[in-house]
Amino acid sequence: MKVHFPRLVLPYGLVQFVSLFLMVVLLAKPLCAQQPTATPAKPAPQPQSVAPTLNPTFETLLSVDSYKLYGEVRNVGQLMSNGGLGEIVDPIIKLAEPPKEFNSIIKFLKANAEALASSRLLFATWPERTGIPDAFVAIEFPTTEDAAKFAPKLETFLPGILPPVPVATPEEKPPAQTTPTEGAQQAATRDKKEEAGAPAVSPPVERPAFVLSHAGNLVFISDKAFKFEKLRPASSKSLAEDQNFRVAYDRFSNESVFLYFNVQLEDRTKPKPSPTPLITDAEREQIQREMEAQMLKQQEEARIAFEAENNRRANESTGAEPRFVARVSVQPTLQASPAPTPTKEQETQRAASSQIGRMLDAIGFGEPQWPEAVGVALALENNDYVIRAILIEPPEAKHLPLPFVPQLISAPALVSDAPSVLPDNTEVFVSASIDFRQTYEGMRKQADIRAKTEMRQIRAVAKEPPPDPFAEFEKKAGFKISEDLIPALGSEIALAGSLKLLEGMGPFNIQSRPSAKPSPEAEAKEGQEKKESEVLPMLLIAVKDREAVRRVMPHVLQGLGMGEANLIAQIEKREDVEIVNYAGFFAYAFVGNFLIISQTASVRRAADAYLNHQTLASNTVFRNSRRWEPRQNLGEIYFSPAMMEGYHDAVRKQAGTMDPTMRDFLLGLDPTASAITYALSNEGLGTQHEIHLPKNLIITMVAGISSATKNPPPEANEMIAISMLQMISNAEGPYQSTAGKGKYGTLDNLVEQKLLSRDILEKYGYRIEVTASGDQFEAVATPREYGKTGKRSFFVDKTGVVRGDDHGGGPATVADKPIQ
Repeated sequence: MKVHFPRLVLPYGLVQFVSLFLMVVLLAKPLCAQQPTATPAKPAPQPQSVAPTLNPTFETLLSVDSYKLYGEVRNVGQLMSNGGLGEIVDPIIKLAEPPKEFNSIIKFLKANAEALASSRLLFATWPERTGIPDAFVAIEFPTTEDAAKFAPKLETFLPGILPPVPVATPEEKPPAQTTPTEGAQQAATRDKKEEAGAPAVSPPVERPAFVLSHAGNLVFISDKAFKFEKLRPASSKSLAEDQNFRVAYDRFSNESVFLYFNVQLEDRTKPKPSPTPLITDAEREQIQREMEAQMLKQQEEARIAFEAENNRRANESTGAEPRFVARVSVQPTLQASPAPTPTKEQETQRAASSQIGRMLDAIGFGEPQWPEAVGVALALENNDYVIRAILIEPPEAKHLPLPFVPQLISAPALVSDAPSVLPDNTEVFVSASIDFRQTYEGMRKQADIRAKTEMRQIRAVAKEPPPDPFAEFEKKAGFKISEDLIPALGSEIALAGSLKLLEGMGPFNIQSRPSAKPSPEAEAKEGQEKKESEVLPMLLIAVKDREAVRRVMPHVLQGLGMGEANLIAQIEKREDVEIVNYAGFFAYAFVGNFLIISQTASVRRAADAYLNHQTLASNTVFRNSRRWEPRQNLGEIYFSPAMMEGYHDAVRKQAGTMDPTMRDFLLGLDPTASAITYALSNEGLGTQHEIHLPKNLIITMVAGISSATKNPPPEANEMIAISMLQMISNAEGPYQSTAGKGKYGTLDNLVEQKLLSRDILEKYGYRIEVTASGDQFEAVATPREYGKTGKRSFFVDKTGVVRGDDHGGGPATVADKPIQ
């Protein structure tokens, strides 16, 4: 079993992101990203007492359309507790090299944990109105006295993580008209100042990156001064009065972190696409006539060229002078090796896959149905990190489990019955309640609309409309989907399988072991079938009328162009379970109230598990992990503890070669393996999503990423080296046009002008060198330890094209191939 902890292409970016998040959550990190303004320099900010109203609250200070994003962190002082964010921060500090700002924030939080114990941090960003701060943060204390005591601490702390920002000063403009004499005098004056050692450029003017103030029990931090009447004009409704906000806020009133995104504001800011112009029938006929005329012209030209070529060859063979010469450009044809001829079975499979794909494409046709607002919350419950979200939709909205799949319609909530027919060692299980009739009708309608639109816009000769995949299927199958198939189906659909099906698809490339060892009897029965590789998941569809579905299934194969498979079908009876096996390639069976379709071995295992009462529903781990879910839901997902077991096994097996600090940290974690669970529901307020992630799994992931930031693999160093050369190339242009006075700069020149950071350039296992002369420069990156910190060397010049190859540690040159 192998486990590969994630390696980042730009590891430093992750640490910056985590640091940025904490600053936003606690101390308004976005403030340090402000654009320079023409505001003159100011002394260090002094906390100002502002009292627009008596005991104001943050939600009432903002209008509903002031900001698109609003957030809260409750009980800030407890963030660094053992059961809170501190457990995620711990591996970052121990295994990575976080920036000093990150460490400063953690230290400040711990030092002031008692003062912040019952405080709330509130923030709003992504402004929709003009004249208000880009980042607006407040810390709410229990009393006004507590706020007044804490403001001086922030005044001392914030400048350390939010350094002053430069102020853009108006550029000096020359007079509208200057005589040659005046111009010469001005140039002479400038030359004298430079000879005297006077600075050619005035020192940069800076201003504080934040404004600190307080009102009542609130301490405000913003990127610029503000007026309360701008945050909420007198005629506007406060955020606290907005119905959508109240729904989300009340739903997540107890979680530690709460975010609210006003999607309606975002929709209003997006430009609406202009409707595609449609052509009339007369215009289409005209286009067809023009195309036919063009085709006739091309055929005539080809005929003339063919006759000319024959004439030339005839003259060459007889030695006569050519009577007519035509230049014919003949492109050489490459003789590729012939592809193996597909078998009849392969062609049938491809045709069936294409047919299914064209039908399923229609599920995504139409406009996505975005919600009016989204609320998200994060909490720690027992040993799980819990993420909850609610999508608040308009009353007339369709019930969609996913807003970007507009034709997938939910049926009423149900108690999932699929676990009662799945094997007890199933590792991945996904279930949903789907209204097949509404989904099918929506797909047909949207497919018809798209077909008609394509016909109106078509600009080629087309005598027949594009084929309708549904009509084509029904014609071959000889039955109507809406009349003969859908009435016989229930509303539950599920997919199930093992984690092996996901190998190579995730960032960790886990090869897991089964979550529960099967009994000796079950293991003996599996026999040779267990050796067969699992390549397909099990598809389960609830059935209301088994006989009706039984009659239709052979016709389904005919509709997919696989009717001949019915000739080799074999029926296996196992008590009341009937398996239809197609020569061991695939099979379907009626097990309990479900139709199961998969490869033959998987279907047989499901049938045996059902008959032996060794199903997923009887699995204790599965049952316990779902206790938090509502009894009825619209969908759910289950990942067995096998994922965590895979991590623990890998740590034990790789302990001898793993970084000691990383090994000791991972071995100190709780070895208990837990499942990942997710549920989808709707209680009338909006679609609600909830996922439970094991705490030790999240900490393990953070540890792996943190370790990668400190000791990145050679491949990551190579990608960083390429990025560094691109940074140097991008910095040379501004230097040439400013301080360089038309000349490119060396590495020291670029660092001196603060266009680059030397610390970053020397951090990731590559030696960077820059040579510059006049209007030419070359930069090379070579590995400090060939084979360990990197293999390839890289080169860039003023063209901006990064080139490179493996030179055994030697420098790359302009002769190397460009890096794709």
